[in-house]
Amino acid sequence: MRNTRRLAGLLALVVAASGCAATVSGSALPGMTPVDLAGLNTGAAVTEPTAFELKFSDTAKSIRLIDGRRLLNVLVHPIDVDPDLTDRLTTRVFADGTDMSNDDGLPAMFESAVDDNNFIAGVTASRVNGSVRESKGLHLSVLHFATAQDSRNAATAMYQASTSGERPRQPVTIAGYPEANASNRDDTSVSAFLAHGPFVIVVSASQDAPDLAQLSSMVEKTLELQIPPLDGYQVIPTDDLLDTPLDPEGIMRRATGESPAGDPFGMSYHEEDFGVFEPSGILHFERNPAETRAAFEEAGVDLVGRRYSTVYRTRDVEAAFKLQTVLAARDKSDAVLEPPPGIADAQCVRMAEADPNRGYNGFCVLVYQRYVAVVMSLASSSRTTLSVDPTLQERTAAQYAILTKSE
Repeated sequence: MRNTRRLAGLLALVVAASGCAATVSGSALPGMTPVDLAGLNTGAAVTEPTAFELKFSDTAKSIRLIDGRRLLNVLVHPIDVDPDLTDRLTTRVFADGTDMSNDDGLPAMFESAVDDNNFIAGVTASRVNGSVRESKGLHLSVLHFATAQDSRNAATAMYQASTSGERPRQPVTIAGYPEANASNRDDTSVSAFLAHGPFVIVVSASQDAPDLAQLSSMVEKTLELQIPPLDGYQVIPTDDLLDTPLDPEGIMRRATGESPAGDPFGMSYHEEDFGVFEPSGILHFERNPAETRAAFEEAGVDLVGRRYSTVYRTRDVEAAFKLQTVLAARDKSDAVLEPPPGIADAQCVRMAEADPNRGYNGFCVLVYQRYVAVVMSLASSSRTTLSVDPTLQERTAAQYAILTKSE
């Protein structure tokens, strides 16, 4: 809750069906303990690979969200601006002003500036340093508009909205970026809205200790880091986004899909982050960004699929087990959960604090060949002290079955 309140303050300153599958036979791959598929308890979880398809309750928005998920791959990581900013808050992908302002996204005061200027899609990510006495944080967004003129209009409108509130903000110049629409309040926060081609880069840096120079430098560094990836970003016309393959290499088939009875996880409202990601994109959702990025590189992770579970493709099975160790690392207040019966290699964790993006408080990490899967579950408060999570165990067993059938 403390981190959620800090984010709110920061943003204000911005102004399975089968248990009868065949038993695995033959020798296990190096490091893998053999698993008897027929003996796994998968409950009602889906156990078959399913094709990934978009849901079109809002066709135009669903298509534009493809662009948003691509943008997340080029969004700068706060730890590259300040290595102390390791505590994740929220990461969002959105395709209209209303969704932008939900769940700790950008404030609602910016909705009209976005929706009135041919907005396509955007992403936002926030992290803080986790300190109570000397807190600091960074909120970064990239918004994609139809034209460069649209982005200029939006940046100006967002700046005006941010400086027209009851508490005055003073204009500030960011060294190297005089065209950035930037302002300061009380020397404890600096926010900027920079139009760059068809994009608007939104940065808000804050800290408890007043230091205008340091905050302005943080904003400047963020802009320096964010512009080159945007210059290399391949813009796909909106009309062509639907022609972009949704799962060209089959990684999404390996992640848990929806059962015939519907959403088994209660996460339908998070389908904006269902899709294929590069390691840089999925890193925004990870708990320990520096350690996880190094593990991605060491393990050769080149593709990630995120549905009701998240599946990472590594170099080989040895690399997969090394990545599993990092993804299953426990924070100091986390607890160990029992793995599903029959899957000795799975590592499961009860989190002391729920995930800020999807709300789960338990997860298992398992390995099958070169793939690592993270399976999620939310236990009620009355069960968080127990060492066994039956729902999570069933989902993890079902995920294992899906991986074995995705050859």
